[in-house]
Amino acid sequence: MSICHIPASGYVGSFHADHIIARQHGGESNLENLALACLHCNQHKGPNIAGRNPETGEVVELFHPRRNRWGDHFDWDGANLIGKTTVGRATIQVLAINDPGFRAVRIALMDEGSDGWA
Repeated sequence: MSICHIPASGYVGSFHADHIIARQHGGESNLENLALACLHCNQHKGPNIAGRNPETGEVVELFHPRRNRWGDHFDWDGANLIGKTTVGRATIQVLAINDPGFRAVRIALMDEGSDGWA
């Protein structure tokens, strides 16, 4: 499941093996540095390893799915993902997780009761 928690069963495309730390930043192609990501999240993350906290402008690391616990940094408010920490807020912004089109997909999945949703 991707950081955005969209279930693979409800996603039109396939998930990608994302380098958590991009190879250009010294990240290796091993299990400790790979995580599943939907195409939306993967394309928005790109090689980024940090982002800006939208509340303060402070540069912070992005969520690391192998080191961080999802529930420590994120929570749901309906179909909106809420950042509970600076890491969560920066990750939501960089990955554009609450963009209207992507949010509409989550609403549709929730409405149909898709298995594995959030």
